[in-house]
Amino acid sequence: MADGSTWSSTKVRQTFLEFFESKGHTIVPSSSVVPFDDPTLLQTDMLTNDFSFCNAGMNQFKPIFLGTIGKTDPMAKLKRATDTQKCIRAGGKHNDLDDVGKDSYHHTFFEMLGNWSFGDYFKKEAIEWSWELLTKVYGLDASRLYCSYFEGDPAMGLEPDLEAKQLWMAVGVPEDHIIPGNMKDNFWEMGDQGPCGPCSEIHYDKIGGRNAAALVNQDDPMVVEIWNNVFIQFDRQADKSLKSLPAKHVDTGMGFERLVSALQNTSSNYATDVFTPLFKKIQEVAGARPYTDKYGKDDVDGIDTAYRVVADHLRLLSFAISDGAAPNNIGRGYVVRRVLRRGARYARKYFKVEIGSFFSSLLPALVEQMGEQFPDLKQKQADIVEILDEEEVAFAITLDRGEKQFEKYAAAAIKAGENKLSGAEVWRLYDTFGFSTDLTQLMAEERGLTIDENEVEIAKEKAREASKAVKDAVQTFPKLNVHQIAELENEIKIPRPDAEPKYLKGDTKSKVQLIFTKDGFLKSSKDLSPKAPFGLILDKTNFYAESGGQVADTGRVIIDGTAEFRVLDVQEYAGYVVHNGYLEYGDLSAGDEVICEYDELRRHPIRSNHTGTHILNHSLREVLGDDINQKGSLVDADKLRFDFSYKTGVTLSQIAIIEDLSNRYIQQNLKTYTKDVDLGLAKQIEGVRAVFGETYPDPVRVVSIGVEVDELLENPKNPEWRKVSVEFCGGTHVDQTGIIKDLVIVEESGIAKGIRRIVAYTGEGAKNAQRDAKLFKEKLDRISAMDYGDEKAAAVKAAAVELDRLSISTLTKEELRKTFLGIQKLVVEEQKKRQKAESSTALTAVQKHFEQEENKDRKFYVGHLPISANAKAISDVMTYYKTKDKARSVYVFAGSKDDAVMHGVYVGTDLASKGVTAEEWTTAVSTVIGGKTGGKEPSRQGAGAEPAKLEEAVAKAEEWIAEKLKALSI
Repeated sequence: MADGSTWSSTKVRQTFLEFFESKGHTIVPSSSVVPFDDPTLLQTDMLTNDFSFCNAGMNQFKPIFLGTIGKTDPMAKLKRATDTQKCIRAGGKHNDLDDVGKDSYHHTFFEMLGNWSFGDYFKKEAIEWSWELLTKVYGLDASRLYCSYFEGDPAMGLEPDLEAKQLWMAVGVPEDHIIPGNMKDNFWEMGDQGPCGPCSEIHYDKIGGRNAAALVNQDDPMVVEIWNNVFIQFDRQADKSLKSLPAKHVDTGMGFERLVSALQNTSSNYATDVFTPLFKKIQEVAGARPYTDKYGKDDVDGIDTAYRVVADHLRLLSFAISDGAAPNNIGRGYVVRRVLRRGARYARKYFKVEIGSFFSSLLPALVEQMGEQFPDLKQKQADIVEILDEEEVAFAITLDRGEKQFEKYAAAAIKAGENKLSGAEVWRLYDTFGFSTDLTQLMAEERGLTIDENEVEIAKEKAREASKAVKDAVQTFPKLNVHQIAELENEIKIPRPDAEPKYLKGDTKSKVQLIFTKDGFLKSSKDLSPKAPFGLILDKTNFYAESGGQVADTGRVIIDGTAEFRVLDVQEYAGYVVHNGYLEYGDLSAGDEVICEYDELRRHPIRSNHTGTHILNHSLREVLGDDINQKGSLVDADKLRFDFSYKTGVTLSQIAIIEDLSNRYIQQNLKTYTKDVDLGLAKQIEGVRAVFGETYPDPVRVVSIGVEVDELLENPKNPEWRKVSVEFCGGTHVDQTGIIKDLVIVEESGIAKGIRRIVAYTGEGAKNAQRDAKLFKEKLDRISAMDYGDEKAAAVKAAAVELDRLSISTLTKEELRKTFLGIQKLVVEEQKKRQKAESSTALTAVQKHFEQEENKDRKFYVGHLPISANAKAISDVMTYYKTKDKARSVYVFAGSKDDAVMHGVYVGTDLASKGVTAEEWTTAVSTVIGGKTGGKEPSRQGAGAEPAKLEEAVAKAEEWIAEKLKALSI
């Protein structure tokens, strides 16, 4: 038996890689857990949480297995490889989320150790090395290991993999430790079509001293699969049949955490040093009792389960965010968000900690443990902290209320003798409080309740269908006119609301004043039709009303469990704020106490973009001069758009300086200061920016970045203030500029005479633009290194379209465009050279035919030219005979039966005078090879739709003209 004390997790990983390196394998770094370039690993159904990350070690090698890897790809020459791959299984086909914490061996994030053969070695070496590493190097007790092999499937025409069985016996595995397995357990397929083959698993018995063969693949926590050797030897066809592959591959994957558990002689993966450093940090931060590795009913207080969930989720969150999967409501980002919320709820319920910075306080322990093997974790630590904290704070706002509402639903269900929550209730918990279905499921299980996912799906669809029409009606919400404003002020005597809370974070308690519809004011919504759009007037609001270029907030006005008003738009009229939207459920009346909840996760990037706009405005003046004046702006969650006066276009070198100045300002992490100031005094501040011609309130709100407003006012004419961004502004802003992260200018253009426009991204948008630019640069490098051919020409054509659509830094785009044009120029030159050569080859082939003694008097030529499917070469041959040798006729084919076929005919004057037409001839050929032809007599040209029938088509062309000439007695 291995000595567990000698096998630290770091040593286990390093030993694996070094072992296979000694066997001629190249150590390959782990790919990102976010496979941006693999659409097969991303689905988009939010309700079913069907989203995928990189979930197996083989993902980055798929192009090799599929035969689609470019010749110049760095991995194209690999014959043997080994790695430890970061994997996430928390959505999609492979989803271990529900099992995490409940058992000893499931994880949403894990490492997959692997060794690979690409058409090199096969079963014998894979099996021998597996056994050598486990028993000789790691020293595992051979009597505890069990190996499986594919038992065959007659229905699929598959024989048992007796070769694998014999190979296991050859290395010394007793026959009673070798178990046959079915298609589910022992046959691996990449998808419905493509590479596949039998696999051979290795299972480990954690107890020993017995024959545990009967427990293999029975979900026994003491007999677990640790390694799987896949022998890729077939290609699944569209008709489900199997063809043998010309090159056979080996694809293996060993669960790192499970291997460490075996080597450290623990009954649980969580009792190893993969997790114990994280548990110690959790204990330190939460002040909890120590971890004791109890499960199920033995974990009486649930704290051990919470330890496991929090540690597992910390790993997923940190690696997902470091690889670019920021939390949001779409795709992979939603997986990250729901995992964080699930973990946060466990942390608060069982560890009694405040939510807001819990996960980020644990991060240093993870970085210390895994930062060396995965350096991105260390390099992006600050970004991970910021994103984790932002998400926790946003969830903390609704967590209390959501749990209280859940308890109301649960209590009502239990009182009514029901054993489940209704689908409508589950959907409402998601829609209102951000509780994902699996989180509600977890809470329901704690109360002995169930949920019906079909009911949830029905509730979701009903809610979406009902709200679809009103969401399209944002522009049709009624607006307060001058008479209605006077009515509010003088007759109804409704005071203007307190709107100061819009500058604060968090919810605001308020009171309903009136309902506003196109027909006037109402005291209650009860008489309105369901989902009818209307406006809500409150006595206090934290919603930002559209103004100053900043878009309005969205969110909810709620009476928990009683009513929910969905806010789609917010407008201000002479100080009266109207929240436009519709009721999701319930009713609202004047006097109702409500909670105002704007969408913080939407407002966060808006703040960054608005402060970024101020910094950009300042940089523009610094670079382009004092004549720069703002002419308009738009600030939303995706971007900032800034219009300004300038007589000429902004040069690329100027854009570079503007962007650099802006980012240097941002990177100083300066504090943002605001204060309401007497308008006359505020105007005296040196360099203060304002929109020319706009009327400002008195007092006016001054926003200063980096210097306190009071300090500005002590000596408003100080010339130093010109170096500071100071503006009159009523918008929302970040507390410190570091939150913005980066500013990337993606567009500069003229929109009118003397008016220019800049569009820029900040924060996550800027990061995504930088990532997209990096990925495209790598693509250009690969294209550039490709040998010339159809594949490279097609890649260049596709890249041209992609480059035009890329929304990236203007500067980077220009650099990439220059690189691309250089590649394109070389391809065009090669194409011209190739075209000229193929046209010459084609014409020479036809001419040589007519030069032969026996063909000198022939009136026509039919033949397959020794060139690619080159339409221009065919056209050149036809043109030659049309202009230089008009009497003769030619019907030529080009291409390959395995690829594509072009064909064309010119009917010379000799045959044309006898009534032969190009249309008749090509029509006869098209009945064989398919496709259409076109052109004017005496020539036609086309592409064959069925290249496999090339030879048959050539024969048909000859046969048709022979029969035609015979009928004409020629």
